[in-house]
Amino acid sequence: MEKWSTTGKGWRLAYVAWQVVVRLVALLACYTAFVASGALASDGAITQRGSALAQHCERTGPVGSSGFGWYWRCDAVITWDDGSQERASFKHSEMTPRNRSEAAPVAWREVDNRGHMITVETPKPFAGLGWALLIPFLGLAFMGVEVRWLPSPFADQWTGRRRARRLQVWQPLVFPVGWALVLAGGVATAAPPVLPGCAVITILLGYFCLAVGAGVAGSRRRHGHETPPELGPTGQERCRRWGNVLRVVGLVATVLVLVVGSPNWPGVLGAAAIPLAVSALGQRLLVVTGRSRNRSGGTVEGAATS
Repeated sequence: MEKWSTTGKGWRLAYVAWQVVVRLVALLACYTAFVASGALASDGAITQRGSALAQHCERTGPVGSSGFGWYWRCDAVITWDDGSQERASFKHSEMTPRNRSEAAPVAWREVDNRGHMITVETPKPFAGLGWALLIPFLGLAFMGVEVRWLPSPFADQWTGRRRARRLQVWQPLVFPVGWALVLAGGVATAAPPVLPGCAVITILLGYFCLAVGAGVAGSRRRHGHETPPELGPTGQERCRRWGNVLRVVGLVATVLVLVVGSPNWPGVLGAAAIPLAVSALGQRLLVVTGRSRNRSGGTVEGAATS
């Protein structure tokens, strides 16, 4: 079957439509993370407290005003501490049918430049995770996502992609490592830190990796994938040496974090994420070294096919 032309009007329209869908999904996923983590209801200064009883509840989803997923939406009567009453609607499963007989504590929160909001006062240990994911999801909505079956019509970026990526050292790691660091650091905010400031440092390092990955992705969209230079015997030996060092150092540091932080698993996750990323980089160096040796060992065949 003949491939579609990547320069035609239909291909360009399909590409633009895909990018619009990706950005909308990323924004909705960002909002969902805010809702599910409780970050949306953690902002603002509390000026009044009270209790609420649900009067009517209904199920909403799978996509709606609470993002992705199924949630309860309840209309309730609030009795404030000063004796006054008012009606309010609670989304995001803040209240459930159980609250028809069991009053839920609520608070009036004054939010800068946005008026106020009424929230149910329940523990929100993962609110930090929701805030940590805000920048990556917004970045995803800004950058979009490229896929092999619908490449950009503005650059021949997929030519030789697999061959190029097989010999790249750190580029294939930046996005998965960046997301892993942000998630680990966000989860770590829900528990006491194993090391002072490790959750914030992990999140910031994750942001840095994602920013670097965004730069690499932008360059590929403009110029395509460039095959990295071949590693000679000296370069292969250097990569092998550093790969072993980084892998061992990362694993040793991870074991130390496990010993010191157990059983504080959220804190351990935030502290161990960085040494695990170092170990992953070491393993990647060893993999690239092995592939480079295999290519240099088959010089005759490689020269005939290159």
